Amino acid sequence: MRLLGSSLEREVAMRFLFRGADPFTRFITWVSFVGLLLGVMVLTLVVSVMNGFDDELKHRLLSAVPHVVVEDTLEVPEGVEELHGVIAAFPFFEGMAMISRGRSVTPVSVFGLGAGGAAAVSQIRSHMRVGDITTLEHNDRQIFLGAPLAAHLGLVVGDSVGLVFAMPEGVGLAPVQQRFVLGGLFELDAELDTSVVLVALSALEPSVRQSTGEIGVQLRVDDPMAAPKIAEAVAVLAPGRNISTWMQRFGDLFQAVRMEKGMMFVILLLVVAVASFNIVSGQFMLVRKKTPAVAILRTMGANRRFVSRVFLLQGVVVGGFGILAGLLLGVIAAFNINHIVAVLEGWFGVRFLEGTFFVTIPVAVEHLDLAVIAGLSGALSLLAAYLPARRARRLSPIEGLHGA
Repeated sequence: MRLLGSSLEREVAMRFLFRGADPFTRFITWVSFVGLLLGVMVLTLVVSVMNGFDDELKHRLLSAVPHVVVEDTLEVPEGVEELHGVIAAFPFFEGMAMISRGRSVTPVSVFGLGAGGAAAVSQIRSHMRVGDITTLEHNDRQIFLGAPLAAHLGLVVGDSVGLVFAMPEGVGLAPVQQRFVLGGLFELDAELDTSVVLVALSALEPSVRQSTGEIGVQLRVDDPMAAPKIAEAVAVLAPGRNISTWMQRFGDLFQAVRMEKGMMFVILLLVVAVASFNIVSGQFMLVRKKTPAVAILRTMGANRRFVSRVFLLQGVVVGGFGILAGLLLGVIAAFNINHIVAVLEGWFGVRFLEGTFFVTIPVAVEHLDLAVIAGLSGALSLLAAYLPARRARRLSPIEGLHGA
């Protein structure tokens, strides 16, 4: 069915819609238009903001965690560094400890970096506030931690810092302390700033490495999404070794983010559906009001298809312009969300991002999402317009003239 119709169909449809309807019917039509516009706009805005948070989470997390890990070994498998896509490979240690300063004690994750590791953690290296993490390569008594954690403990560069590890002893645990000197501070604006410390792998006692955490070889790759394929290639070079990727370690987190996005999309799409079906009420009222006019058109030679297209075109116009306006305003609102939030914070006196690691709200407008929103919203609107059009198609000219 041609949605745009012929010139005569368009002229009749627009006359019915804008000049032939009574005030109340026009009001219902405008309510349908505005409701659809707001629904599509909010859906576009929310999806774009969630895309932004998802991208930001991936960027921050994947820039700091191992992409591929060869477990339970400190020897880099031969040929791994020559694999396509591998940026660096180095041994590492990961475990839990308590960082102490005077009477202040805080639990932290300890990362011990082997040869080449300090240069490979580019995200941390580029976010150093004080010091240079590559100095770990020739001064293994240094320790690096997040600026917020250092501020909490009252530490400055050059201070002595103790790491206390819990070593198994008999049926219990015994504390083992190692002393370091604070060599620098990093700030990623993420949770790692308060929970992670970096030291040289060579500075950790062998008993600590073997008993209090995990050792392995970490691979940094240029495309984290290709980690599974690289892991398969590494398995060939290191047969018998357990190999894991970031997807296995943190996949549940990203799956939860995707699920949340999907649920929000469905919920807001229901809002669009409700707004779309407001078109039904407005169009049914218009069909009822225009029954005599439809009967006259039929007696003048208009067939059922002509009448159906007239009323279908009206619904398509209301729905189409509502969707286009909603997409446009949604994109504009997404790109200006931080200005909008700043105004709202000024009005209500609250900080929406307080307590988070985000300074601004990240946004990512994706063309595929816009196409899906437009397609689904358009389908709902078309269905809503079709129902009254089918009712108009079945009107009897005799009954319509009798009612006139």
